[in-house]
Amino acid sequence: MGRSRRKYKQSRTKVRVGLPKKNPRLFKPSFSVPPKLLQSLADEPQWDAQGTVNHNYHSFGVLSDPNSLSDPSPALQSIDSGSDLEEDDLKSALGKRRKDGRSAPPQPLTAMQRIHIGRLVDKYGDDYQSMLIDIKLNPMQHSIGTLQKLCMRYHMYQHKNPLILAK
Repeated sequence: MGRSRRKYKQSRTKVRVGLPKKNPRLFKPSFSVPPKLLQSLADEPQWDAQGTVNHNYHSFGVLSDPNSLSDPSPALQSIDSGSDLEEDDLKSALGKRRKDGRSAPPQPLTAMQRIHIGRLVDKYGDDYQSMLIDIKLNPMQHSIGTLQKLCMRYHMYQHKNPLILAK
């Protein structure tokens, strides 16, 4: 008599995937908070008994009326400038106004973006309409506005990037 298939499969060893062992006593935070901002978080806002509820909610960073998100009042439409302790990079990432009033500088292109935009710039120069129409060199079918931004970033970092200089 033969052996059952279930018993045979249970007796065989299973292949374990070699994943790295995690140290349970080692804690790695997912991001680091700037020290100036961390110091400012130590001073938690206190509830003001004489103040209004809306003012107290605003000091805690909470909206008093969640329906106001769809129709904000004119007083709340100004961009929050944030604390003076926050760094400019953190402010631009959070959408707040930087100290100098400008937005963050555009990031350099990735290697693949440099290749695609470089081919388009070599062939068409500043003719964005022709870049838009060319489906072979513009396989992502970027719009004219996106092509202008990508070309601006390409020209901005062209002399600072060693990979482009090596051509």
